[in-house]
Amino acid sequence: MNNKVMSGKTAKALVIFSALFLILLGVGLYKLFEYQGYDKKETNKFINYNVKDYIETTPIIFSNYSDVYSSINVSKITFKNLDSDLTKTFENEEAELIDYINKYYDELKKEEDYTSNNTVTTLIKTQVNSTVLSVFYEMDFNIQNINRSYVLTLNIDLKTNKILTTEDLLLKYSYTKEYIAEKLFNDDIMINANEIVVDKNTNISLTKNDIEKKKNEYVKRITDDFNNIIKVYIENNSLVLVYNKKDLNDLFFENNYINELKIKYLK
Repeated sequence: MNNKVMSGKTAKALVIFSALFLILLGVGLYKLFEYQGYDKKETNKFINYNVKDYIETTPIIFSNYSDVYSSINVSKITFKNLDSDLTKTFENEEAELIDYINKYYDELKKEEDYTSNNTVTTLIKTQVNSTVLSVFYEMDFNIQNINRSYVLTLNIDLKTNKILTTEDLLLKYSYTKEYIAEKLFNDDIMINANEIVVDKNTNISLTKNDIEKKKNEYVKRITDDFNNIIKVYIENNSLVLVYNKKDLNDLFFENNYINELKIKYLK
């Protein structure tokens, strides 16, 4: 017979070679899928859209504050590998919020009847959705039984190195301010049939029927003030609205609404 039978040694070598090839192929594919974009401006260079490459969160230690605060659980965001002009406003606002802790401390220390059960906490959410880095930073104060939440958001297109405005994100997700304003009117402005509120400008009492008649006026006011009372960011590829219900109602009514942070996910 002319056919040569493969030796056991050769067969074993081929098995080992095949296994190594499959391992290397797997590693290569894994690395490939880590990258979500390709920079055409620089030949053969991938852009790694990993949130850890752009953001670090660091806990802040406030020592000797236990006489006024029972708990301060606050972290700070630090940006890296980004143009400082893109993050400057966010960083300044973040520093201002953190400085509030010191200011509240100094003020409370002056009071003779202060309690030490005051708390401050932060909630931070960061994601990269497609090419957009989205940052949500919330600081919650519970000071002398007054609750207040402050929110900062930042959205940067990593591919174009550009801050995305509210208008950019609404366009990206095919929403209009008018559409959202009408939704907020129905969800947060409209009162129950047995409720009465007082108009902020006229001091006239309003019923549900009165407010329904003013719908177009209210929707326009929300639309006009949209950027002042509503912040937006992206989470899990959904557009998210953040606003304080009290601030929204304060556009129209003299009210005693409590501060209530509302977060709405738009599909």
